[in-house]
Amino acid sequence: VIQDTIDHKKVLIIPAFSLERTQMILYEMNNFFEDHELASIPVFLDSPLAIKITAVYQKYCNYLNEKVCQEIKEGDDVFSFPRLKATALSRDSEKIEHTPNPKIIIAGSGMSNGGRIVHHEAHYLSDPKNTIVIVGYQAVNTLGRRIVDNEKEIFIHNQPVKINARVVNIHGFSAHKDSDH
Repeated sequence: VIQDTIDHKKVLIIPAFSLERTQMILYEMNNFFEDHELASIPVFLDSPLAIKITAVYQKYCNYLNEKVCQEIKEGDDVFSFPRLKATALSRDSEKIEHTPNPKIIIAGSGMSNGGRIVHHEAHYLSDPKNTIVIVGYQAVNTLGRRIVDNEKEIFIHNQPVKINARVVNIHGFSAHKDSDH
């Protein structure tokens, strides 16, 4: 999905929960970029809470699993990579849409019920060239669930938004106790 975004100059948006899910995504992306499996493109972490929580993860790596902790001790900043931009301020968030494609945007909230992801969904979901990747459980009656259920039109801020973007639902990032990861 990420490679397709790069190859076709698209936008990939990822609604993510600020605690754990965002850090898992950053870790995996860091590996992709370090292993040169993906060309370097702008990746925006557009969530003030996720930015703060990621800093806590970086500070207290001894509480992470042994493999990740060892990578950090060996000098790898596993939650960062070239072209990752943390946009804590709303004015920086608003500038993301002016960044040329391709780009990836990770923003809260994970079920699209609020937060900065809603702005990005309103802006990017109508374009069939773009992709939204859902990486967590979507509760009934949430905007995220309506997207996963392939509704053709949703309302964001009382405005209709057609969903023409590709919708990808990745179940492997589930944090539920009965999940496979």
